[in-house]
Amino acid sequence: MFDAEYDEGESTYFDDLKGEMQKQAQLNRAEFEDQDDEARVQYEGFRPGMYVRVEIENVPCEFVQNFDPHYPIILGGLGNSEGNVGYVQMRLKKHRWYKKILKSRDPIIFSVGWRRFQTIPLYYIEDHNGRQRLLKYTPQHMHCGAAFWGKI
Repeated sequence: MFDAEYDEGESTYFDDLKGEMQKQAQLNRAEFEDQDDEARVQYEGFRPGMYVRVEIENVPCEFVQNFDPHYPIILGGLGNSEGNVGYVQMRLKKHRWYKKILKSRDPIIFSVGWRRFQTIPLYYIEDHNGRQRLLKYTPQHMHCGAAFWGKI
């Protein structure tokens, strides 16, 4: 009972934000209620649970001949912000089973999710005063930083 009384008195920023989102969702529902789905899709985009028809051109004939409806076809895409590139900083440690030395400015292939890209990292270590000192090689049993140009 104490918790219920104590928690009711204060609202956090998250609670306020959640309330604003609910109000906006109700306003959107009321505004687009009388419109057909095509008009709503133009303003809101595809809502979760809607069916989308995808037409693919120039499909090889082997795809159609070997098609099995019991195995799903997974389509993927990138959002607007996912194609951005820029400088990325990361913290890494070389695996103890990897025997080769990782050198700064040597090309390396990153596999992140379903993407693969090649880049040239610079390895560094951060001093106690916050400076980042360039390393020629990655340290053996320590973490270090890496900076590279790649997908953000």
